[in-house]
Amino acid sequence: MMPYADARAVARMFAALGEPTRLRIASHLLAGPSHVGALAEVVGEPMVNVSHHLGVMRQAGVLEDEKKGRQVFYRFRESVFASGGDDGIAATLTFGPYRVYVRTHPEAPNVKSKKK
Repeated sequence: MMPYADARAVARMFAALGEPTRLRIASHLLAGPSHVGALAEVVGEPMVNVSHHLGVMRQAGVLEDEKKGRQVFYRFRESVFASGGDDGIAATLTFGPYRVYVRTHPEAPNVKSKKK
């Protein structure tokens, strides 16, 4: 059984993606790092709102940031994100013992199981 502290951390990661705007932001970050201004333009939200959402995702351990000049770029943490392969999977997000498979497109076949 998973210890409570570990379960709480994993639940925070899932909750960080459990909001529509944050999910849309995450889908854009699958392509690579981006800064607040670019993400705000893509999702059609004010920069202050996008910055808040990015902070929630960073605090939950899903994202990390890096300052380059005056801009802050956000990307998935290395321990969370893995690029997909040729099997219809665009990426895999790892939240503790759980995996979230992001398909390349909605019509891609469902993933039933993956062996480590």
